[in-house]
Amino acid sequence: MRLFLLYCLSIPYLAQAANQAYTGFNYGAFWGQEENAKLKADFLDGFNLAKNLTTDIPFDSARLFTCRAAKTLDEPTEAFDAAVVSKTNLLLGFWITPAQKGGSPDENVKNEMAALEKGFKKHGQALSDLIIGLSVGNEDVYRAEATQEVGVTAAVVAQTIAKVKESIASSSFAQYMKDKPIGHVDTAQYAVVDNADFIGMTAYPYWNKDSIGTASTSFQGSLEGVKQRAGNRPVWIAEMGWPFTDSEQHGAAVAGIDELQKFWSEVGCAVFGNYTTFWFELLKDTTSDQKADWSVIDPSSRQSRIKDMSCGNPQPKPPAEAPASSQASSTSIATTPPQTLSSGSPIIPSARPTSSPPVSSTIESSTVHVTVTGTTSVTPQPITPSVVAPGGPSLVTVIVTLTSITTVTAQPSMTTIASASRSTAQDEAVSFLGMS
Repeated sequence: MRLFLLYCLSIPYLAQAANQAYTGFNYGAFWGQEENAKLKADFLDGFNLAKNLTTDIPFDSARLFTCRAAKTLDEPTEAFDAAVVSKTNLLLGFWITPAQKGGSPDENVKNEMAALEKGFKKHGQALSDLIIGLSVGNEDVYRAEATQEVGVTAAVVAQTIAKVKESIASSSFAQYMKDKPIGHVDTAQYAVVDNADFIGMTAYPYWNKDSIGTASTSFQGSLEGVKQRAGNRPVWIAEMGWPFTDSEQHGAAVAGIDELQKFWSEVGCAVFGNYTTFWFELLKDTTSDQKADWSVIDPSSRQSRIKDMSCGNPQPKPPAEAPASSQASSTSIATTPPQTLSSGSPIIPSARPTSSPPVSSTIESSTVHVTVTGTTSVTPQPITPSVVAPGGPSLVTVIVTLTSITTVTAQPSMTTIASASRSTAQDEAVSFLGMS
């Protein structure tokens, strides 16, 4: 009975760990060109800027393209130092594209492994606790198969992922990467590859020459297509965004502040908190050949170009203790119960504390029998229907009642028994279950 009660009480917390979605920005290794390598202070500045944005969901995660510091062969990125200081979650990256067409990614993987090993030697568990996963490569298949640039084919990416998993399993830092998902990031059309634990996609309606009016439909179409091909593997949105300025025209796509705001509110807010998502980008660090400016922060004012970053649904900050899949909505402790449940609206369970449990006491002779009853309800909380696939989770309500009877023997001078408070009742229940 005790084990059953413990299991019931743990349901919402297990669900929360399994469905957590992380949100943050992409961070390059250098400013514009490799000679201008980013240092710890640069990463720390970005991480803190992101956390201080007035968003409903904290942007407390960062996606890295490489574990190596710019201008080095295999030294660890100083983003590791900044992340440990600021408690920023990390999606690691291995840059695997070779220097020339037809080249092997093996040399790059070896150097990335060496850099990561050095990072763990310096930070150990403190770094491990922040890692939500590792992407082997970035848009390599797109470059190799769509643009004929230097890249890596889907077959080679799949082989490289398998090799990385084997290398990590036999490495000195295997324990720090235990149970960390290892996948790949690519454009929506090429994102699904074999051997990947998660599917990381990049999607830009702007580059697809879509107008801001059709951007949401375009983006959601790309996302649904990737999900269908991914099967049971989680889909993470590794890159999304809209530029506020561009010196070139791309069909019906128009860069601008108003368009950036609309894309954030209509497209970003539909996925924030429901999928692990990384926006491109916080501060401009792209190479000079990138004419568009995608940065959210104005460098002179240090303020966001997006005036309204709220998605209209403030939520408590989610815990950052467990990496997980992104397709289901992250669960949080509800501050108020749902007012209504519209029919056909998908829901997920979330834990909500009830009011103080009733406490009754009866005095017989010199003995008092105190009955402590606590009720914990797991109540459904509505989520946005548009971001949940058909056949999603159904309504589940779990009510657990804990009762403990404690005998208190009165002393000669005892005349009254004080009524138990809420905290006392909870203590009795916890003691009964042996959870203290």
